[in-house]
Amino acid sequence: MEGVRKQLSVGAIWTAGGRVVSNLLGVASMLALARLLSPADFGLVTLATIVLSIIAAITELSLSSALIQHKSPQREDYNTAWTLNMLRAAAIAVLLVSAGYPVAWAYQDDRLIGIFFALGGGALISGLVNPRLVDFRRRLSFHQEIFIELINRVVGVVVAVVIALIFRSYWALVIGTLASQVAGVIMSYVLLPYLPRISFAHWRNLFSFSGWMALSSGLNEFNWRADQLALGAMLGAGPLGQYTVGDKLASLPVRETTAPIAGLLFPVFARLQDDPERLRHAFLRSQGLLVAAALPVGIGFALVAEPFVSMVLGPAWSSAALVAQVLGAVFAIIAFKMPVTPLAMGLGCTRSLFQLDLVFIFVRFPLIFVGLVWGGLVGLLYARCISAAIGILMYVFLARRLTGVSVRAQLLACWRSIVAALVMAGCVWGVGHMITDRSESLQLAIMIPIGGIGYFGASFVLWLASGKPAGPEREALDLLQFVRRGEFRTPA
Repeated sequence: MEGVRKQLSVGAIWTAGGRVVSNLLGVASMLALARLLSPADFGLVTLATIVLSIIAAITELSLSSALIQHKSPQREDYNTAWTLNMLRAAAIAVLLVSAGYPVAWAYQDDRLIGIFFALGGGALISGLVNPRLVDFRRRLSFHQEIFIELINRVVGVVVAVVIALIFRSYWALVIGTLASQVAGVIMSYVLLPYLPRISFAHWRNLFSFSGWMALSSGLNEFNWRADQLALGAMLGAGPLGQYTVGDKLASLPVRETTAPIAGLLFPVFARLQDDPERLRHAFLRSQGLLVAAALPVGIGFALVAEPFVSMVLGPAWSSAALVAQVLGAVFAIIAFKMPVTPLAMGLGCTRSLFQLDLVFIFVRFPLIFVGLVWGGLVGLLYARCISAAIGILMYVFLARRLTGVSVRAQLLACWRSIVAALVMAGCVWGVGHMITDRSESLQLAIMIPIGGIGYFGASFVLWLASGKPAGPEREALDLLQFVRRGEFRTPA
């Protein structure tokens, strides 16, 4: 277990570092392209990429996940995965090309036809990626994947900016994406040479895992876009814009904080699937880590959302601030269920995930529509809170069924983080009310440090008072020791 723990810590460092650099490149690219291209250019390409994301979700096969979950994949497994992935890529390309004409007609813009054709070609390119790339994750060796991701990002940014400088055309965004996909395919074979062949030998074994994941992915995509579709249809584009921006702002802190941990869990759980006791221990530890990471940033952002949005976006976006306040807390508490999906995938219980997602649709949809009809945007936010609470309960009960860990044990594993978050919220809320007449920048400069001190101070005191037990505090100290000793330089 100690070896897995060390690999998980090192992997978290590499993943977190890679995401930071990748996101910085993405922000720099967006700012540069925004100065060279018009908002209409971005909107045109965004429309096409939304259609692509929906088609990709509906056709998702999760073949990499199936290979990770496989105890000992052979060459024919990799070849079958590559063949199925190519067929999926071809299907996406055909659907995109077919969708180009009706979408262009609906939006009265023939430029969309060329964009859809280009994105279809990009889908075919992505389908050629090396199937053995998944071996890096199976070995919990993440630095090669991070390297490929950074190369993709750099190539895409450079190509897009150069084309934008020369032509000032929306094609910069499209060709930049295609260049990134080409670079990714090439680098996958450079780092891990392999010659795949067409094979359908083990398609049943792979599809028994990934078939349910495809259905689950499609349901999730439809489920999580339902509120935006309904809001836009009932309240119009203005409220939809406020809601979308607030939602993105609220999700960003929690997503970027928890992704380095959550992204490592599936291969770890898959490795421990034959050792129930260690699996239960790993699940509780991962749940404690995710909650400890999500609560301070999610709730903390909710507490400072109003001055932050007012300073960055201006008073016209006041509704977005309200959305960010409510959903920031919602995304924070959703951390309780984050490790359940990789747990079910690691155990090969993807059918259970599909069934859960299917049931959740019948819970979430009525709440959303009743909330919108009853209270508009505010009613929708109430519905999001209620549906999130129900969803958490559904997932923690699934975790109990898969691991035998009781709901009470799951909550107790996170009690120090919950209490520390409440202390932080009380401190920031109290200070915020004392300085409401100050400028937004000064409010943020005071409230953010107060929140950090409140959370981490309370966590440390509670940890000491509890006798320094194993938990997120211990994991954080161990992670700091890895960084201090420089062990992340030579990942396993």
